[in-house]
Amino acid sequence: MTILSLSKGEREATVVLDATELVKLCNVMHFVPEDRRKEWYYKLYSALMIASDIVQYGHIDAFCLKKIVELRSHLEHDRKEDDEGERNL
Repeated sequence: MTILSLSKGEREATVVLDATELVKLCNVMHFVPEDRRKEWYYKLYSALMIASDIVQYGHIDAFCLKKIVELRSHLEHDRKEDDEGERNL
């Protein structure tokens, strides 16, 4: 990993990860317990999977696409629950 920039004011970091680092991060994300998975988890994991496949293979394979759809369906499910909760108030 190479850190390109850090900004306290903008609260962001720009980093470069190689293919091996992306694969390892995806592997770590895979083992996060279900009860610890929040919206940021689904967004980050799906983005890492896209980056990992593109860097390794130059395309997104069927397995990865299926996993991305699963991860993003959690985001849609969470949004629907939030909307229903607001309507019941």
